[in-house]
Amino acid sequence: MKKRITLTLATLLLLPVLVLGCGSNEPATPEVPPLNGGEPAKTLELTDDDFTAQAHIIKDIELTRPGSLIVSLYANPSTGFSWAESANITPAGVIEQVSHEYVTPGTDAVGAGGKDVWVFDSKETGSAAIGFSYSRPWEGGEKDVWTVTLNVTVK
Repeated sequence: MKKRITLTLATLLLLPVLVLGCGSNEPATPEVPPLNGGEPAKTLELTDDDFTAQAHIIKDIELTRPGSLIVSLYANPSTGFSWAESANITPAGVIEQVSHEYVTPGTDAVGAGGKDVWVFDSKETGSAAIGFSYSRPWEGGEKDVWTVTLNVTVK
């Protein structure tokens, strides 16, 4: 009987640890409501595995106006690398950057990576390129180690 009570107590004490330990370590991408009464945002997420496979990524994306785009890119500031705060948009006017934030990893592990998340809003029909660069920003630091170019068409 004593053994059974001890086993039951041990199970009850360890259950929360097991449940919490089974959670995802992936940082959550913030949810963004449709901008300007448009459709739900299109999303693009690139992980560290994507960048390991290919350091310079080009994607084509189509939006219906009004529409928004959420871009989530793996980042690990503990390495000294970071994505530029503002995306490079050319030409200006078709799409506009609304926000940019770093989302911390869902773990306390030292050196774990999170992700940078940008939100864009379509402004008019047309085409534009959105460029992102992952670099060490100080003088003499490595530049454009990873790049992402999004060719966006707004209809």
